[in-house]
Amino acid sequence: MSDIPPDSEERLVKSVERVRDLGEVFTPGKIVQDMLDLLPGEMWEPHPSPTFLEPSCGDGNFLVAILARKLESVAAAYKAGKLPAGTDGDALVFHGIEAVSSIYAVDMSVDNVIGGTPGHEVGARERLLTVFANWCDDMVAPHLNSRSTVRAVVQWIVNRNVIVGNMLAANADGRPSGRDNMPLLEYAWKPATRTVSVTATTFGAVMSASVAKTKGVRSLFDMLTPDITWEGAALELRDAPIAETHPANIEARNGATQRTA
Repeated sequence: MSDIPPDSEERLVKSVERVRDLGEVFTPGKIVQDMLDLLPGEMWEPHPSPTFLEPSCGDGNFLVAILARKLESVAAAYKAGKLPAGTDGDALVFHGIEAVSSIYAVDMSVDNVIGGTPGHEVGARERLLTVFANWCDDMVAPHLNSRSTVRAVVQWIVNRNVIVGNMLAANADGRPSGRDNMPLLEYAWKPATRTVSVTATTFGAVMSASVAKTKGVRSLFDMLTPDITWEGAALELRDAPIAETHPANIEARNGATQRTA
């Protein structure tokens, strides 16, 4: 279900230039699964869905594996009649969307995040959307065609949670990378009403609030309580007026070439 190909088909190094310029070497799917096996079972709870942040996500090997496990957990709770939002198909979709919203990622390569270029046709965002769509099809939930409200909501989330940027404090030339200004959205999902509230903050604010206080398994946003930016029905999230971060706002690179669009 994770859409990760067998090791024999994986390209762990896309080019010598990308290894040199980006330090880019991909983690094999089997190793990804072995690493996730080491995490405690509560990391896959449907609600509240624990947050994951992948600071150098490549084209999403960890992201799709994490999402697949989260969705499997949602499906199991649904079949057992134990989802907090209810027992119908809409409850299943609600918690599936919640699972997507709990995954955050950054990569400095536009190719890796967005794709659409020769040799990098599918980026991390599209891979996540594909995993979710396949899961919906398997669970007999609404088909996610290009006009689907559910698809639009998931696309809205992925476009804002998986961004182009540099998680190192400085760029290769020593200049500050601007990572503290990278936007982050926190989602609070409310199963009883099937609504969600969204809070816009920055990576710097999250780190400042949680420094020296992290212990055990915690939310990415545990120590942060900023004002709510938007709230409403879960399927209305696609219309929330929170702008997507465009790569042009962040220094982005693709191997031997510098690119900002």
